[in-house]
Amino acid sequence: MKSIARTAAFALSLVLPLASLGLQAAESIPVEQYHYGMQLDVQKVLALHEAPTVLCQVVEARMDYLDSQGHQRSLAYLKHATACQDSN
Repeated sequence: MKSIARTAAFALSLVLPLASLGLQAAESIPVEQYHYGMQLDVQKVLALHEAPTVLCQVVEARMDYLDSQGHQRSLAYLKHATACQDSN
């Protein structure tokens, strides 16, 4: 039984790094960090991402968008969590 568990653990240790490569390839666009006063060129928002939380707190979010030349961009910024919308 122990040898099966070791074999499974070894197999996972080989497979998991390969699975993460696929995720990194899908997100190959560099993420730019927003700073106050930054001039943005947003033609179309493609997606908004936010770390899930049930607490009303500041979280890091990311916006994937197309600029006016059609280039895909990604911008990281801080915002209040979606959970804050329900509180006063």
